[in-house]
Amino acid sequence: MESFAKKSTWREMCPVVLACLVLLLVALATVQPLKAQVLYGSLVGNVKDPSQASVPGATVTITNQQTNASRETITSDEGLYSFPTVQTGTYTLKVTLPGFKEFKQTDVLVTLNNVTRIDITLQVGEVAESVTVSALTATLQTDRAEVKTELPSKVLEDLPVPVGRNYQALFKVVPGFNLPENAHSIPSNPSRALQFNANGASKSANNIRVDGVTGTNVWLPHMTSYIPALEAIEGVNIVTNSFDAEQGLAGGAAVNVQIKSGTNKLHGSAFEYHTDNALKAKNFFLPTNQLNPKLVYNQFGGTLGGPIIKDKLFYFASYEGTTDHEFASRIVTVPTLLARKGDFSESNRLIYDPRTGDTAGNNRTAFANNLIPADRIDPIAAKIVALIPAPNIPLPPGTFTNNYFAGRTFTFDRHTLDSKVNWNATEKFSMNGRFSVLRYTMLNPEVFGDLGGPPISSFGGNSGKGWGQTYSTTIGGNYIFTPRFIMDANFGWTKMNTNVEQCCLDKKIGSDVLGIPGTNGPRRFEGGWPRFAIDSYANLGVNDDFMPYYRRDPQWQYTANANWTRGAHNIRFGGDFSYQQLNHTQPEFPGASHGAQGGFNFGGGPTTVRGGPSGNLFNSFATFLLGQPTTLGRILQVPDVYTTRTWADSVYIRDQWQVNRKLTLSYGVRWEYFPLPTRQDRGMERYDLVNNKMLVCGVGAVPKDCGTKISRTQFAPRIGVAYRATEDFVIRAGYGITNDPYNLARPLRTNHPILLALTVSAPNSFQPAGTLKEGIPPIPTPSLGNGIIDIPGTVGVNTLTDEFKRGYIQSWNFTLQKKIGWGFIGQAGYVATRQIRQLGFLDLNTGKPGGGRASEPFNQKFGRTARTAIIGPISNNHYDSLQTSLERRFA
Repeated sequence: MESFAKKSTWREMCPVVLACLVLLLVALATVQPLKAQVLYGSLVGNVKDPSQASVPGATVTITNQQTNASRETITSDEGLYSFPTVQTGTYTLKVTLPGFKEFKQTDVLVTLNNVTRIDITLQVGEVAESVTVSALTATLQTDRAEVKTELPSKVLEDLPVPVGRNYQALFKVVPGFNLPENAHSIPSNPSRALQFNANGASKSANNIRVDGVTGTNVWLPHMTSYIPALEAIEGVNIVTNSFDAEQGLAGGAAVNVQIKSGTNKLHGSAFEYHTDNALKAKNFFLPTNQLNPKLVYNQFGGTLGGPIIKDKLFYFASYEGTTDHEFASRIVTVPTLLARKGDFSESNRLIYDPRTGDTAGNNRTAFANNLIPADRIDPIAAKIVALIPAPNIPLPPGTFTNNYFAGRTFTFDRHTLDSKVNWNATEKFSMNGRFSVLRYTMLNPEVFGDLGGPPISSFGGNSGKGWGQTYSTTIGGNYIFTPRFIMDANFGWTKMNTNVEQCCLDKKIGSDVLGIPGTNGPRRFEGGWPRFAIDSYANLGVNDDFMPYYRRDPQWQYTANANWTRGAHNIRFGGDFSYQQLNHTQPEFPGASHGAQGGFNFGGGPTTVRGGPSGNLFNSFATFLLGQPTTLGRILQVPDVYTTRTWADSVYIRDQWQVNRKLTLSYGVRWEYFPLPTRQDRGMERYDLVNNKMLVCGVGAVPKDCGTKISRTQFAPRIGVAYRATEDFVIRAGYGITNDPYNLARPLRTNHPILLALTVSAPNSFQPAGTLKEGIPPIPTPSLGNGIIDIPGTVGVNTLTDEFKRGYIQSWNFTLQKKIGWGFIGQAGYVATRQIRQLGFLDLNTGKPGGGRASEPFNQKFGRTARTAIIGPISNNHYDSLQTSLERRFA
């Protein structure tokens, strides 16, 4: 990597610059808790006298009932008061003015990303007299047009949540959400974050912030990297339509999660949740003689929060442990005892000798008595067969599948810690910081033990041993220059380290034990078993073509905002800058049939005859015994670690205008820029569609962006209106545009020549692609030269065109909300989204998204047979719904 002194851009220095900016803001006393306005609330209202005339010059004071922190302002000429950027909590509101009784309202709840309105009528009298009222009832959404839902801590802790106690499971009660579902393996998603769609938008168009900072799983951007313990969460704010201009990178749902803070009182909790096999029904598909397998699942922990210095310094900490230990089982298919010897008399199909007939599969002769002679059985195949366990499930005559039951111990242990410190340094300056950490281990043995095979537990996903850590840190603060001008800023860092590897990596079983040329390699991740995929049977050796993997994915985010109140206008502006990295060792490429160890597929074609019946599981196993794979291949990962670097920059301005006592108008615009991702030391790669060449960006004569045009004019306007028809009835409407935040680092992570994927296929379905004895051909490493290199027609690529057009999402709503008595609030609205130029893969072989391999003239020109996929707009999507809700806030 080139030094800064040599040839660096400001982007390459981004982490250093961001850290310096944070330190500078702290020194200038302009920082606070890692939260932008999306993690603060606002308190606004009108002050009137008994004749309903505006009352200017009244002193309005709010005091946090948990920490005694207070703020003060004066009502404007129109009788308006406004407290923007308010730390969430329960407040006492006090209004005083000579000639009027003191007004006091307690239990005023301020929640994250929300505007609480308290309109006040002062009574004529002496200042010594007072009028006190209490709140703690559900309030109308009076000043913002977005569609949102709040899940406070009481809801999170009291509503039933499935095993795992993930707050995202409660998204099923939010209008517009599909049912959130588990996704990906434990090593890829140790937090067990859920994936979901909101209002028809892509699952990658959601943005989840914890204490104001996004912690996306960089490799899986439709997931979040960290899920706090349920007991640690103060509240969750979910916005799904007509976003405020401050909210970016979310066209589906913007989810803001707030971790609890300490108060002047000592608070704590402890919990333990347990389930075991005695509480669960037996799996219907288990063998009849198999008892309900052992299961012991525990989730336990506690919280503690309180003062370090009363009214000044507070702490909160939460620990949660999860232990999932179970006897897992799997039923798979293994070859019968006769078939292992080459005796296929059990089959109702003939086994044909591939040495007979012609290369098209005509005129073949079957083996006598359906028996492969011992001298024709490949010695490498015989070594492998000797390690395959025998069938252990009795089956009816003529049934040969699902004949082996395997049971092994599966374990998943996870520990999370959330800690937070709040500091009210002065009346004007406050800060907080959060540190969260997750550590996990997983053991998910292979079905066949040292022979490999599928994982014993489908819940774990990947087979083998997994381990890793996720760290998440935020620091920020705010400074009140005057009651009408406030700044807040925050800095966040998240790092997700995760690893998983199958057994036997320290042995080169393919090359050194079995003697198959071209398998394995000199590096440890290239060790272990090759993959043997025999049609209709469980895989032998390494089960997945993407194993093992080691990932180090850090990200940084810096946000700064200013709030300026001028008369009836509340103007907010700021910027959001994020930087993400992928640092992976993982030989994986879409469309490749095998991974770093190499592998072989065995179909039934070589032991069938043209015009005869199609092959069955006996034919494919016979092909294996003969050592004649129908497909073979391997991936060569050229660097030990490949990398991506991604940026997302945005700025915004928004005015919230109190037009009069009944009407609030909010309007603003957001500008966003998503530069093309790069590698650590150069640009990415792009396939030249015209000249059939691969361009290595930033090498030789090729520019770092490969000449790809990326728009710098992605403006996203937002507008909303809220009309308070009566004190009990609000009408709202809003419209906004959000740029699709999809991270191109995911589809462009691996490409030629970072990974060289070799796949050798048979010339037709009746012929083998090679032999086990000959192995896999060597893969030459191409020279990068001047950055314009040849590309074999058998190599698949993912590419952009010379101009990338990012899509966008429109959202709009019309909503009615009313208090209907007994503390209930009812809401009904029309909600719509329209996703323009939705991104996806366009397969050049068909010209259709996700198409097959049918050739087109372009492919015929270059003789390309491998998948060539363009990442670009593939479709538009429209969603309409009528959404209703009923809410009551209980103390």
